[in-house]
Amino acid sequence: MKLKTAFISSQTFLLLSFFVVLISSAIIYHNFTTHYNITQSLNDYKQVVTDTISLQYEFTLDRDNLMEEWANEQFADFSQIHFEVLQLVKHNEIAKRLLIQIQEAILNFEQNLRLQISIQKKLGFDEEQGIRANFRSSIHTIQQSSQQINDAKLELLILELRRREKDYLLRRKPKYLEMHKEILVELKVYLQTEKSVSSTRLLSFLKEYEINFRQYASYLEQIGQSPTQGLLGKNKLLSQIINERYTNLSLYLNKQSIDNSKKTLIITFIIVFTFLSLSLTSSFLINKRIGYGLFELNKFIAAICQGDSFSTRTNLRGDDEVSDLAKNIDNLLAHIEELINRLGFAQKRLIEDAKMASLGTMVKGFAHELNTPLGIAITSESHLREQVDQLKEAFHQGTLQKNTLQQLISDADNCLSLMESNLNRSANLINNFKQVASHQEYDELVEFNVETFLSNLFDSLKHELEKYNVTYSIDVTKGLVIRSYLGAFNQIFTIFIINSLRHGVHNNEPINIEILAKIVGASLHFRYIDDGVGVKEELLDKIFEPFVTTKRAKGGTGLGLSIVYNLVTQRLNGTIEFQSIEGDGVCIYLHFDDVDYSLKFNE
Repeated sequence: MKLKTAFISSQTFLLLSFFVVLISSAIIYHNFTTHYNITQSLNDYKQVVTDTISLQYEFTLDRDNLMEEWANEQFADFSQIHFEVLQLVKHNEIAKRLLIQIQEAILNFEQNLRLQISIQKKLGFDEEQGIRANFRSSIHTIQQSSQQINDAKLELLILELRRREKDYLLRRKPKYLEMHKEILVELKVYLQTEKSVSSTRLLSFLKEYEINFRQYASYLEQIGQSPTQGLLGKNKLLSQIINERYTNLSLYLNKQSIDNSKKTLIITFIIVFTFLSLSLTSSFLINKRIGYGLFELNKFIAAICQGDSFSTRTNLRGDDEVSDLAKNIDNLLAHIEELINRLGFAQKRLIEDAKMASLGTMVKGFAHELNTPLGIAITSESHLREQVDQLKEAFHQGTLQKNTLQQLISDADNCLSLMESNLNRSANLINNFKQVASHQEYDELVEFNVETFLSNLFDSLKHELEKYNVTYSIDVTKGLVIRSYLGAFNQIFTIFIINSLRHGVHNNEPINIEILAKIVGASLHFRYIDDGVGVKEELLDKIFEPFVTTKRAKGGTGLGLSIVYNLVTQRLNGTIEFQSIEGDGVCIYLHFDDVDYSLKFNE
């Protein structure tokens, strides 16, 4: 039997049940009419109580300086509605007592909320007000002063302090506050060891910053670091108490109405039960027909969702709509499986193309650099050959003179020197290219000097750099040698530089690139900065996702930073952080713990 016939039967019984419920509703309507006014007032009262309690959530979500005005309006509305409801139940002592208890809890709630607003005024409603503005001003002064004295370690400590400050202000967890304190102590000790006028002045600003920040954290703790602490926790508990008391009030008033309507409901129940039994019987017959199939399909789809394979099939047989649905699901899975295979193949091709493009850029630069020394060597060889031919001719004719021979020897010596120096340069270029190319294809753990690696990388990309008005600087700990995957680092920084040139330059404006590499403890830190056009804010959250690009119409694949993210986090076991403000360039941090490094100053 087709499901359509079964559904028609079920709908017929449901329609009969609806008419019975409609008639029964008309009977009990009269019993609830007298209770309508109180119910309506309770709904209004519930709404104003909910709106009043939600002030805490709104204040937590959006600490606006208009919150005090909103609170005054809301508490005034509550007082008015509370008075109206109290007048409706003034002859019911139990209801009056419950309303008074709700009012007392609301007053305590109001007191806590106003105290939070008062504290927030001290803290400041934005970064330019209150205590937050004070410690931000102090740290900005310290940061500007540190840049003037050109102390790299001091700048790094200040950047780390600002980072921990942001972590605490965003997450408000004790562990981030402790991390902030540790960096603050380390910065203070460092400044104390640097006994100078600038260090003394920075220490005074740092002390001012510390006092303001601690006061700020103390006020935050008073308000509550989480919904269960401080004033937030008190108001959360009061909200639960208010809801419980309102529930008790509502249940008490509704119970009176229910008792009055109980006899009518019993009669209605008997009639409705009869028709619903018929409807349930019909539904049982339908369920018996299609229930098993739907259950199996649901279990099958759940298994598909939990697994990674789309190759399994339903294997349901029959001639009804459930079987047709199973067949369509099988066809859909087959189509999805084919699309996934195509997508996986296309993605692999795109990633390989991106890698080959990176290597192609390197080959192009290598050919450009190799052309100059080889050209000089060939020119020197041609000149030397002409001189030798002239010597042969003079020798055969017997006109060879001493001064001519001396001049030839001098020219030959110069030509051979030029050929030797330029052929050695070519050999070095070939050796560097072979090393980088082999490491990119067969990446192995090797020792390499970080500063030399970055300098060679810029040399290999000189053909790209010459197309733009670009300047670059490299700041690396002197003699820093690490043991890691050279090919991975080469690919990472090649992508960074190419992205800066192709995405960061607008209308051939100048662009500056800065790479900093420092060892802090046993950790290696890289910071890559350019002052190009930056990245739009809406792209920051998905910057490392595959196929995210602003240059798709010009051939961009959007795989560069995705490859970088995988290399840093999986191949090199590090972390990467991308920061950018549109119009102000980008700043990329790379962090690697427990790096195998050494300092070899003779290299």
